Amino acid sequence: MAASACNTDSFPSGNAAQQELTGVQCRAARALLLWSQEDLARRARVSAVTIRTFERGQGSIRPATARLLRLTFAAAGVEMIAGEDGGEGGDGEGGGGLGPGVRFARPVGT
Repeated sequence: MAASACNTDSFPSGNAAQQELTGVQCRAARALLLWSQEDLARRARVSAVTIRTFERGQGSIRPATARLLRLTFAAAGVEMIAGEDGGEGGDGEGGGGLGPGVRFARPVGT
């Protein structure tokens, strides 16, 4: 089953705010931070059911919810990376079809 995505084109300008957020990215970002779905829900002030459903690809989320999740992850030092089709991300060297992902925005421990 394909992961659902939320298009955030209506958000204010800024690269991170305009990318789509996928359930897979959400799950990966939580894994980087060692957060449970409940941890993320509490921090972003959204329902744990919303997180669970979105990550399973069983539903979409509203743009405002996607923005809350992105801001929550950004505050914790994780940024979303668009796939090559999104014009960003990858290794900057023609990485060969990389999809969306996540990474720490700054080195861990600084």
